[in-house]
Amino acid sequence: MRITHPSPRDLALFGIYLVVVIDMMASALTVPVMPFYVMKLGGASSSLGFMFSVFAIAQLVSTSWMGPLSDTVGRRAILTVTLGGAGIGMIGSSIATTFTWLVASRVFIGACSGTMSAANAYIADITNPKERPALMANVGSLVQICFMFGPGIGAGLAELDNRAPFWVGAFTSFFALVIAVLYLKAPEELFIGGIPPTASGRLNLPTAGGSAVADTPAQPTQWRLVGLLAFGSLASNTAFSSIMTCQALFLQAIFGFGSLQFGFVMMGTATFGIIVRSMFFNRIQEYLGLMKTAVLGGIMGTITYAGYSFLDGGTLGMYSFFALAGLGTVGSTFSASSVTPFFSQLGNKKNMGRIMSINSMTSSAGRVIGPTVFGALYAANIRYPYRLASAFTAIASGMYFIVHLSSEERPAKGLAESDAAAQKLSLSTESDQGAALDELMKTVRSTILQRGYDLANPTVVELLTDIIQTALPSKVEGRSDEELLNESAEFVHTNRHAVHFPHT
Repeated sequence: MRITHPSPRDLALFGIYLVVVIDMMASALTVPVMPFYVMKLGGASSSLGFMFSVFAIAQLVSTSWMGPLSDTVGRRAILTVTLGGAGIGMIGSSIATTFTWLVASRVFIGACSGTMSAANAYIADITNPKERPALMANVGSLVQICFMFGPGIGAGLAELDNRAPFWVGAFTSFFALVIAVLYLKAPEELFIGGIPPTASGRLNLPTAGGSAVADTPAQPTQWRLVGLLAFGSLASNTAFSSIMTCQALFLQAIFGFGSLQFGFVMMGTATFGIIVRSMFFNRIQEYLGLMKTAVLGGIMGTITYAGYSFLDGGTLGMYSFFALAGLGTVGSTFSASSVTPFFSQLGNKKNMGRIMSINSMTSSAGRVIGPTVFGALYAANIRYPYRLASAFTAIASGMYFIVHLSSEERPAKGLAESDAAAQKLSLSTESDQGAALDELMKTVRSTILQRGYDLANPTVVELLTDIIQTALPSKVEGRSDEELLNESAEFVHTNRHAVHFPHT
């Protein structure tokens, strides 16, 4: 993506990233103070788990309807609701006088959750499938950065007052709301490649920072694959919740780690995850494909959780833990970063919000199921949660592999957006055609800009569109492409000279 002279789409991507960072930072600020705030308001230490559970349930319910609604009213409208709701909920939390009031405020925030699914749907709207893995992985990296630094900032604010992180969180949520309202354009309003989309939507040239967004007809969504992928994602997210539920207590029991050591472990794995996302993930998924990368990540996760369940104290055990933690970080990064863009390939522009909400729901459902199950297992035996988590990630890998087998012959540009003819092409042929199409689009864009047409004038754009569409003849059965295009070229040159067009 270009830094100088960014295209409108580049600015839109920057805007949605900024919204995600500010919104996630608001949540991260309250992490360190929440347990103490709960007890200050009269809640027992065990009440914290209850509050997180009801928040996750509210989030799960809200995501189920906000995603589909965004397909109707637009992503920006949903972001307005989610960010505004988060700000109001933060104010409610900051002025709470009882534990019940705090729980109600957290439930309200959960009921307004939907920023991540709307953000991913927005990214899918303005990018092509080839770009999405890297661009959506950026969202995951930004979230990790927020939860690396946000708790520390929140802890510092809490030194002033326990309510300070909530007030600052409210401010940041409303600030993100202002950015969303003022600077996030609807996809159809973006000037792709400097050219406004026409009513027909047929002319979409590349942006300065990337390729055009194909405006292909919406095809039936592959719901069977959506279901399989969602089941695998649910299993993976449920397994990952074992880390948040049990790992601090597990490390204390095995190695004697306290909160300080556990904090360094979490910060180290988050940092390593960001490095993996930014430097290695995109190269791996371009080589293997999204679902093979997800399968590989699931296998790594299976090994990691199984390894945790056999750890013993001592120096060797500690080194083994760090090695397994690194392997697990790579695995979870590969899986999580692959699943979201693949979900977007299974949808189309008419139901992208719904598809992305299903992806987010699997994460919320995992946070609802996991803590209850793993907490009970930990009470029975501290190793049992990781053995079950290993089984869950093995199931997730199996689901991802089935999705891979069901889709490996399909075009890379997106299953639901493919037409019947494209589905018959081999992957290598499609790659060649994609490269040729990119080159043609670059030539068209360069030619239009060199000729100096006033692209700010919608009439000029419509006329250019008509010229391009008229100059390209329709396919005729029994005649080769070369014959048709040669005749069209001769016709254009003849009529060009007849009306005395100047040479350029």
